[in-house]
Order: sequence, then C-alpha cells, then structure tokens
Amino acid sequence: MHCMQSAKGRKPTISLRLPRRLIEEIDKLVRSTRMHSRTEFVERAVETYVDDLREALIVVVQEWTESKARAAILRYLKGRRATYVTDIAEALGMDLDLAFRIVGSLAKEGQVVD
Repeated sequence: MHCMQSAKGRKPTISLRLPRRLIEEIDKLVRSTRMHSRTEFVERAVETYVDDLREALIVVVQEWTESKARAAILRYLKGRRATYVTDIAEALGMDLDLAFRIVGSLAKEGQVVD
C-alpha cells in the first residue's frame, strides 16, 4: 500500500491492489447502494472495520502449565456461584481449549459442577 498527500491537501491518498473479483463486487455494491465511487465505498468499509476492531475485546493469551492453570481457575471460581468457561479463559488470558480441559477435569473430580 502506498500513501501520499492528495494535490488538494484534504485527505491523504493511498493506492492498493485488490483481486479483480473483489473490485467487481465493490462496483456492484457501489451501484446498488448509490454511493458516489469506489473510494467512498472503501472509505466506509475501512471506517466500519476500524470501529469494529476498536470495540473488540482483545484477549492476551498467556502460557500456562496444567498445574498453574488448574490453580488459577480454582482461585477464579472461589466465591462465584456460576460462570462460563469462556469467561474464565478471557479473564485469565488462557487458551480456551486448556480452560475447557481443566474445567472438565475438575468436574470429573467433583470440584466443580458442569
């Protein structure tokens, strides 16, 4: 992607390469939505995607050993009546598969209830 200042100085200009099929799809959508140009379409699409990413919750996954994950989950559950495994994984920055595996093991041992 190349970025340069437009001649009028209003907005920077970028040039980007897209697959022909995507450009054709964009052109159809521009016509059907009565947008003025590909530029308007791409600008709106990028703004929407940036907004989505800004609002998305980013979870940092840490490295866990089985024993540390088990202890962390038990600490997390202390005092809570119920929670979802996905909430546990998100709160602890734990890989979802590992969280499900540990909670499954704890359930088999009777330490938590499914």
